[in-house]
Amino acid sequence: MVFWLGVLFAMVFAWFAFKIGFYETWALVFNIVVSVYLAIFAGPVILELVPAAGDTPYATILAMISTAVVAFLILEAISYSLITGRVGVTFPKVLDALGGPVLGFAGGFLVWSFICLLICISPICRNKVIKAIGFGDEARQTTISNICWWCNAVHRFVAFEDTEQAVEKEIDELLRTVEPEKQKDTEPPADSNEPNAPDVAAITNG
Repeated sequence: MVFWLGVLFAMVFAWFAFKIGFYETWALVFNIVVSVYLAIFAGPVILELVPAAGDTPYATILAMISTAVVAFLILEAISYSLITGRVGVTFPKVLDALGGPVLGFAGGFLVWSFICLLICISPICRNKVIKAIGFGDEARQTTISNICWWCNAVHRFVAFEDTEQAVEKEIDELLRTVEPEKQKDTEPPADSNEPNAPDVAAITNG
């Protein structure tokens, strides 16, 4: 169900891309990809620099959202003032009518994938309704893999060293932040045969 919700979400972006054309859509999607990449890698680092912000279980999400929004606004301002707002490029109508919506659909699905990642690393993912929708293994197999594909493309250009599956490893670290509490919920009861465990029968008979 998560996948089809993402398709509907991406179709809204495709419609918007059809309205603005291929040129502006390309700049928009580029800014989205870079913003998501920065949110994944820079968000947790910024959180470590502000220890007081880590008191809330939603601290990681807030740091990633803030990083993505700020980065996107800065990139949009730069691209509009230097590129799309100054240089007008005319493409064939076929490319505007088909290429723009396809690129917009891809960008919209990336935004949806990022939203799914934020839900998966938040305490909300343990809600029964959220699990029923598919924000669990289904989201990890579809939407999160989409993030990895886009961000790995960026990582190949900006990484100081060639590290394979760097994005996957970073996302795995983010997903582990919700695993300890899940383990507590499924933790087995203490074994009464342990040497240090109190003798319940002796206390009762005494």
